[in-house]
Amino acid sequence: MNMDWKQAASDRFSLAKDANKWADLYRDSAANIEATMFKQRRDFTVNYVLTNVSPNAQVLDLGCGAGPVLGPLQQAGMNCIGIDYSVDMLRLARSNLGTKGVPLVQAECEKIPLPDASVDCIVCLGVISYALSIDVAMQELRRVLKDGGIAIVSYRNRYNELLLDPPKLIGSLLQKPINWLRRKERAAPGIGSALKPASVRGSAKANGLRLLHQEPIGFGALRLNGKVLSDGRLAHRFNRLLNGVFRLVPMASAHRSFADVHVLVLNKSTS
Repeated sequence: MNMDWKQAASDRFSLAKDANKWADLYRDSAANIEATMFKQRRDFTVNYVLTNVSPNAQVLDLGCGAGPVLGPLQQAGMNCIGIDYSVDMLRLARSNLGTKGVPLVQAECEKIPLPDASVDCIVCLGVISYALSIDVAMQELRRVLKDGGIAIVSYRNRYNELLLDPPKLIGSLLQKPINWLRRKERAAPGIGSALKPASVRGSAKANGLRLLHQEPIGFGALRLNGKVLSDGRLAHRFNRLLNGVFRLVPMASAHRSFADVHVLVLNKSTS
């Protein structure tokens, strides 16, 4: 299972599969709603690091991909290192970043090849969904962080996946009593699956990472049994409408619950 999981992750981010797709999400075009949300995720993260982390700090981008976060941090003079499991994504990062300034290492998030307490800030965007164990990934984040260091972690929200896909929501509601009657164990999430927010926050807390801030980003596209109905202009209008509604003060918690992308700012607690 372990090797199958790793192979699936490696295949998904290979040039033969989706490596170029993930790299292209961060380019200038905003026609695609997913690309817009990923750029918002990147911009929040870069701005947070530049505003809250010392210019002399050591920053690790874990799951750096083609370098969408490393690029702006490098330009700002931050001391960075990039790690990714995909060799092909690292090739794209080297092409985008140039040969100077940012060390790039092939490794996985559950075995970070850095000493204990060696970095001040970790950026980990969209990576924990590809870990065999979220708990082990969180333990590694805490291990390599210095006391008081921060980790910025993002994931896709399972409840958004259901909210914007009515057939999936109905199927999930119908499946629960069937599983209970059969005493059937809940299947482990597949590679790259959306995650339940309480599970992610619970894992972070259990492994000594305290939540400082949660940033909700976007609502994605309406879907029908997983098939996207619109990810263009209509989806952008739909997202603006939902953002406006959910950002009303009484509904702020609902916005956090149902947004598609969650970005958590975590602090390594010393107690």
